Amino acid sequence: MSNSTSQRKAVTSATGPLFITVLAIVGLLAILSFTSKLEEYELLSFLVPYESAISVVVVAILGHIGVQSGTKWVYAIAQRQTTEDVARTLRVIARLVGYGLIFSFLVSVVTDNAVAALTMGSFAGLVAGFASQTVMGHTVAGVFLAIFRPVGLGENVTIGRETGVVADITLMHIVLDSEEKRVLIPSSTVVGSILIKNKPSE
Repeated sequence: MSNSTSQRKAVTSATGPLFITVLAIVGLLAILSFTSKLEEYELLSFLVPYESAISVVVVAILGHIGVQSGTKWVYAIAQRQTTEDVARTLRVIARLVGYGLIFSFLVSVVTDNAVAALTMGSFAGLVAGFASQTVMGHTVAGVFLAIFRPVGLGENVTIGRETGVVADITLMHIVLDSEEKRVLIPSSTVVGSILIKNKPSE
C-alpha cells in the first residue's frame, strides 16, 4: 500500500508542474496572438501603441511561470531516474535554457531585431553547454564503468591519492569508505586515474 501511495505522489509531483507549464505556454501564445490583432478591435485600438510593452510584460510573467514549473518537472523526472546531484544540475541547465529563450524573445520584441534575438539565444545555448559539460563527462564515464566494471563493491582500492573500500558505485561517483572518512570520487576522475586493487591483508 505504501509503495502505491509513494508512486502516486511521485506521479503527481511530476505532472503538476508539467500541466502548469503547458497552461503558461498556451496562455502566452494566446495573448500574444490577441495583442498582434489589436488594430482589428475598435474598442482596444488605444492599446496599439503599447503593443510591444504588453508583449514584454506577458512574456516576462508567463515565461517566468513556465520556466519555474518546467524546471520543477525536469527535477522531479530526473530525481527518479538519476542521483540528486544530477537532478539539481539538470534543473539549473533547464533554467538557463528557459530564461535564455525568454530573454532572446524580449530582445526581439524591444529591438525588433531577429538577428539580436538569435545571437542571445546562441549565447544562452553556449552557457548551458558549458554548464552541462561536467555532468555529461561524469555520466559518460559512469556508463563506461558500469559496462567494464574495473572495480566491484567491497574491493579495497586506491584511486589517485584516496584509498578505501568501494561502498557504492553510481553513475556520477564511486564511493570509498575508510576508517576516517567517506570519499566520493567523480566517475571521470576514476577513468582518468591509475586504479590500484589492494590485496587483502593476511
